[in-house]
Amino acid sequence: MKTTIYYFTGTGNSLKIAKDLKQALPGARLSQICKQNMKIQADITSDNIGFVFPVYYRGLPHMVRDFIKNLKINPQTYFFAIANYGSYAAISFLQVNALLKEKNTYLAANFGIPMPGNMWFMYYPHPKKDFIDRTNRQAEKTREIAQQIKTKTEIKLASFPSYKKEQDIYDAFAPDQMDTDFWVQENCTGCGICAKICPAENIKMENNKPVWQHQCQYCLACIHWCPKESIEFKEDSLAKERYHNPDIQCFEVMPSNNMI
Repeated sequence: MKTTIYYFTGTGNSLKIAKDLKQALPGARLSQICKQNMKIQADITSDNIGFVFPVYYRGLPHMVRDFIKNLKINPQTYFFAIANYGSYAAISFLQVNALLKEKNTYLAANFGIPMPGNMWFMYYPHPKKDFIDRTNRQAEKTREIAQQIKTKTEIKLASFPSYKKEQDIYDAFAPDQMDTDFWVQENCTGCGICAKICPAENIKMENNKPVWQHQCQYCLACIHWCPKESIEFKEDSLAKERYHNPDIQCFEVMPSNNMI
């Protein structure tokens, strides 16, 4: 039984979930959704395909949306999705299902895992204990999900009365226009970690400083993984604690280390 798990990650939450899922599903393989892997346009050999992603502005990260849209698949495959979020999954599962319906199949199962959010204007101030509790519960939740995937459990999509309102919020999300609000403190050392870690390859180093190229996904990996905490977003990030999954190391998130 061949299972492929496609994940999108910025601060490591989706990667941690995907790694735990792989450990619980013998023979499973992982593939990061990133610019380098957008060339993957077909997967017709996997028996099970899963998508693991954070929820952005009530829905899918744009790169996840485009990856699924462009992927040629076998309609007989068992498809599942795992959303991690600061608040709730919103319309993300409905979006995955709609993309699969265009390919004459459907999302068989959907699972949500609450995780620490990384967007300050939405989640701060936020009780630190809640962040810790969410992180601590994630592994057990993922093991429970793996057991349902093993038996190819089907979970119907929940109805969503406020779909239009949520879709309007999502439609207004324009991450490629948001990176004009990033800026760098004087203590930047020019290490280039921000450029190496960006899933969209949106950062170029010029004169030992990061310059954003307006292809942003708004994953905020650059802010949260900067070892000097030099990168800021507007005034929102000033003097605020950075976050990345405590069980994931920086190099694991770098797309160059996660190619199929």
